[in-house]
Amino acid sequence: MKILAIGAHPDDIEFGCGGTIVLYSKNKHQSYFLVLTNGGKGGDPKLRRKEAIKSSKILGVKKIFFGDLIDTQVSYDISTITVIEKVINKVKPDIILTSSAKEIHQDHCNTALSTFAAARYIPTVLSYELPSTQQNFLAQYYIDISKSIELKMKALKEHRSQMHKLYFSTEAIFGLAKFRGNQIKTKFAEAFEVFRMTGKI
Repeated sequence: MKILAIGAHPDDIEFGCGGTIVLYSKNKHQSYFLVLTNGGKGGDPKLRRKEAIKSSKILGVKKIFFGDLIDTQVSYDISTITVIEKVINKVKPDIILTSSAKEIHQDHCNTALSTFAAARYIPTVLSYELPSTQQNFLAQYYIDISKSIELKMKALKEHRSQMHKLYFSTEAIFGLAKFRGNQIKTKFAEAFEVFRMTGKI
């Protein structure tokens, strides 16, 4: 099975579904990343790109793609949809994980909307939550990441240029995972909102 995780910035995917990606990789599925920008508004784009590559390797990602869009200017239009479609056509994923449309950050919201349009033929599309996701995010599908949260944290720590930010605190990351874990009676979990999910018999 092939999984494509899409994020607007370096570190988005790790925050939203890093633990899930580890589990997919360990189960011998092929995981791919598409990062739409190089995170230039949050630091040196070349450095942030290198951090994303190192982080993805920790999570067992087969290949990371970069969309080279402009940070804070990700739009919901044909230009962004085309960038995503090109990677979808290369990877041919069974599952796509992307940010939520219920976001206060326009890049995250537009990434989600553009993904939904580009992924119209993909059987399963799920949205992950980020520190900037709104409270009306509807957790519908959970993955137990109790066995992979340490690798998720290790991958996030590769984003050294961002570690000074409040939402990068260990307490915040483990706190959300513990909260979601408690909802499904496990230690740690990641939660997803279902855009589309197709089961097979």
